[in-house]
Amino acid sequence: MEIRLRHEVRQVIGQQMQLSMRLLQMSVQELDVYLRELALENPLLEELPPQQVYRPMAPSRARTVNDEGEREQDIPDERRGTLRDYLREQVLTLRVPELMRRELLYLVNEMDERGYLPDDCEGLEAFAGDAERCMNAIRVFQSLEPAGVGARSLSECLTLQLRRLGSEDEVAYRICEGYLDRLARGQTARIAQELGVKEQRVLDARRLISSLSPRPSNGFAAGEPPAYVLPDVELSAGPNGFELTTSDRYLPSWRIDTVYSAMAKRPDLTEAEREYFAEKLRQASWAVRCVERRRDMLLGCAAAVVEVQSDFFTDGVSPIRPYTMTELAERLGVHVSTVSRAIRGKYIACRFGVYPLSDFFQRESAGGSTARGVAEELKALIAAEDSAHPLSDRELSEQLGARGLEVSRRTVAKYREQAGIPGASVRRKR
Repeated sequence: MEIRLRHEVRQVIGQQMQLSMRLLQMSVQELDVYLRELALENPLLEELPPQQVYRPMAPSRARTVNDEGEREQDIPDERRGTLRDYLREQVLTLRVPELMRRELLYLVNEMDERGYLPDDCEGLEAFAGDAERCMNAIRVFQSLEPAGVGARSLSECLTLQLRRLGSEDEVAYRICEGYLDRLARGQTARIAQELGVKEQRVLDARRLISSLSPRPSNGFAAGEPPAYVLPDVELSAGPNGFELTTSDRYLPSWRIDTVYSAMAKRPDLTEAEREYFAEKLRQASWAVRCVERRRDMLLGCAAAVVEVQSDFFTDGVSPIRPYTMTELAERLGVHVSTVSRAIRGKYIACRFGVYPLSDFFQRESAGGSTARGVAEELKALIAAEDSAHPLSDRELSEQLGARGLEVSRRTVAKYREQAGIPGASVRRKR
């Protein structure tokens, strides 16, 4: 055994630095909770009331016209009641025997979030004690509003709506019964051939079917209150361009309490009391400085994002430009881990919505664009294509390459599927 001296340099993160990093990565709600809890144990931290009250906008009700220009649809409004509530109200006002009323209320609970009933309804049959009573209850249930509620399949849901409309289009009924998959793939000529009718009748039936709703629950609240996010940064258009503000004005602000600060300087304090106040003063002062540094770093990151992605924040549809956290860290003169903590779980609000700040940092692909940028270009190509001769995935890959975006056919197919865009055979309109 021996004693040896060795000189080495080691980075040690103190408690104050740990607190600074911890506050930096907190969301605005987490920061508010932490400071409130800290104030409970530190009398030198004084809370001041918020400058403004944050009132998030609930989803508004609107109406849209479909591609055929024939039918308007309600966009779901979370302020409306749920479909179950609406059906219960109808059941309670029906003039039916009390036993059937209980069976109908049972069906309301059996219904899924779409407004469909399970295929077998074994539970209802056991509840009613008779298969015939079970079917009678389902028929009454399917007569309620909205049309299509209580269906046990998509085919039955659309058929119920056709009957409610009083449609006499036999082709539409037959398509709903056995040709919906082919209709979705655009095989109208083949359907016409098998049904022994002209293709125009199938096209007319398709137009009628597309005006129906596959989900009777559309237009009703989902049953849970909407989740609101308090954005950490808000972007608005000012006279000199974009203006950024933090959400601090919606939350209490904090400062050193002057009364307790003066008390800490009293000469009659004991040594223990003096040490106590000194420690609490250091803790409160450091917390206030950390909050200010967090605000400055957050604004710096947001300002850089808005500058780089100015096209998107101007029109809301431009593709996101390639931008990495490393580039932002070099610009701000900080470590990339600091940038990562600063934007983690943070949101920016603009007139187009509320977005995570992390959405504006994308890995740059070999072709010099981002995944989101490629997806936007892909959507633009498909929107401008000839519907009679839609572009295949290979053709889309070639056209993207002509625009300087080297994307393989498989990658095109992946982005197309993620965007919910069907293949060329389904998009073809004959």
